[in-house]
Amino acid sequence: MASSASSLAPPHLATPDFSLDNIPPRPALLMALQREIRRDNPNTKRFADLIRRDVAMTGTLLQIANSAYFNPGRRISTIEDAIVLLGLNQCNAIMSGLILRTSLNFGNKMMARFWDCSEKRAIGVSMLAKRSRILSSDIAYSFGLFCDAGIPLLKNAFPTYLDTLKEANLTAASDFLQMENDKHGVNHAVVGALLAEHWSLEPEVVAAIRVHHSHEVLFDKAYSPVVRTLIALNYVVEKAIQEYRGQTGSLEWVAAGLHASKALRISHREVDNLCETLISRFRDF
Repeated sequence: MASSASSLAPPHLATPDFSLDNIPPRPALLMALQREIRRDNPNTKRFADLIRRDVAMTGTLLQIANSAYFNPGRRISTIEDAIVLLGLNQCNAIMSGLILRTSLNFGNKMMARFWDCSEKRAIGVSMLAKRSRILSSDIAYSFGLFCDAGIPLLKNAFPTYLDTLKEANLTAASDFLQMENDKHGVNHAVVGALLAEHWSLEPEVVAAIRVHHSHEVLFDKAYSPVVRTLIALNYVVEKAIQEYRGQTGSLEWVAAGLHASKALRISHREVDNLCETLISRFRDF
């Protein structure tokens, strides 16, 4: 099974209730930021000027740059300082996440828990990626933010989706996806990958979103090391998020934890230590 974005055309989109029309177009600001950062020599001033076009996002980016996770030291007061601190790639990943939330904010306060989980996942996977020589932290951050982006899209497309979500959250991951397919003709992993592809995220991020509930890919060399590492790290981070919320068990970790530990070449004790470190960071963010 290939890991390229072109292999992601899903059979489940042939449904009268969900089509590519439900995928929001790539926002103009995101296109402009991606255009700049993909130049041979990106210009920091032009990148900062693009960010300043949106006052709300400018303020949020500065708030994030001054958070305990990204900046335990000096006060950041300008976009240029934030770019210097974070780096262009990380700054772009954060902006992509802010644009995502704005684009998919369909006005339901019940989704606050979803966005909180997405932010923690992005922080956690990014933090663990820094320990890896395979994976850049900005790629990991983008994956963490967009990983479950299909959920708000399905919620917006199907009036009964929140009922499906509540029921599916009590099941294993494979049953979760099957339940979505059975009830709505599509699942959130497919939809999230389509969104990431349409928004021109890195192909490895697109592929990892598509299979992030499939622990079988951890040892499938048809997928790149980046994709397999993202999937494995995500299992550890999801375990930490569950523990942070006071939940004693993670169904996904029970099903895939042994595989993830083996893929990452770490022991159960090391997993527990990583989770303790992540939980400490979650409390600071």
